[in-house]
Amino acid sequence: MIVVKGHKILLDTKPEHDALFISWCGVARWAYNFGLEKKIAAYEDNGESPGSYALMSEVVVLKRTDEFAWLRCAPKSVPRMALLQLETAYSNFFFRVKKGAREKGFPRFKSKKHSKLSFHLEPDAIAVRDSRVRIPKLGWMKMHQPIRFEGRIVGTVCISKTAGKWYISFNVETIVDPIENQEQVVTGLDLGVKTLAVLSDGKKFENPKSFYRLERLLASAQRQCTRKQKGSNRWRKAKLRVQRIHKRIADLRANATHHVSAYVAANYDGVAIEDLNVAGMSRNHCLAKAILDANFAELHRQLRYKMAWRGGEARQVERFFPSSKLCSVCGLINDELTLADREWTCDCGAHHDRDQNAAINLAIKCYGRGLTATARGGSGAARPSCKARTSYEGRTKKGVLHGLAI
Repeated sequence: MIVVKGHKILLDTKPEHDALFISWCGVARWAYNFGLEKKIAAYEDNGESPGSYALMSEVVVLKRTDEFAWLRCAPKSVPRMALLQLETAYSNFFFRVKKGAREKGFPRFKSKKHSKLSFHLEPDAIAVRDSRVRIPKLGWMKMHQPIRFEGRIVGTVCISKTAGKWYISFNVETIVDPIENQEQVVTGLDLGVKTLAVLSDGKKFENPKSFYRLERLLASAQRQCTRKQKGSNRWRKAKLRVQRIHKRIADLRANATHHVSAYVAANYDGVAIEDLNVAGMSRNHCLAKAILDANFAELHRQLRYKMAWRGGEARQVERFFPSSKLCSVCGLINDELTLADREWTCDCGAHHDRDQNAAINLAIKCYGRGLTATARGGSGAARPSCKARTSYEGRTKKGVLHGLAI
């Protein structure tokens, strides 16, 4: 299967490179704003706006004048890619208008103070050899590692600045071989705050709680930043420290998310996940910080595309399914279960870990009881037999007996 994978690598830059890259970011920002201004003015005059190639021709003419001689210092790909991005933004705006979206998202001018420092190059304009990359008008630069994926570079190559360091991003078209198994092996995955993910076979992934680990350090750095005079050198240093802490938090969170999704995609043919309303859950002010720090939405997104790469599938269960309260052995619903109860015992005698029981119920809901809900190569644990019941019959003091498709 042919897929496109992205790889972001740290560049080994010098002070002169930093100044040059910042100027190229200014060229990209100017080209974007120049094209947007031309489009708005032309639309107000005659109801039509020039395309990206017409705007590129105007930029080429301006480069030959003395007033805009500074445009020649940047590679020709920089303003061209900025104008193509503007054309994409315009197309997306008109698509949302036709669709009747609430937020139309008309392109806005880029600010010099608040815009992200980044620019794009065409893949034909660069060359990559091991841990080095050749950038036009600059020459060969060292990267901190080679590209991990073998294949053709597609799309655009982005160079951006994050927390005081420059990174280069590649999109590589590579081949991923699907994993073939004689027996379909599936699992259920339950997400949580205390433990990030629990599989139906008992495999657990701890939550790094990256924000909680660095919260006090971040608060201290932010206080120091607010006490400095805005715009001074000390203020820039304090701001850079805050940015680095934020990047560390984001890196820890992304590492945990990729670790879970990669493990599931490499060891299972199917995974059952719960359709979580993350926006609604984050309205609970007591749990909002922990829920957003766990990165549930991104983990769901990664599971879907990584399972597709490997020839598997990720199925979702409706969000109101009582996966935690439902006994995976007899089908009894425990209405008295609270968030504080991490373990509980059913009337049938089965003792459950809350998260693992929820993962088992998700797997049963999506795939039934006949499939092996363990990792590849493992043997499924034998479950006690369960008689088929109709939905919501046989009420007890704890709840109701919930029917399952067997």
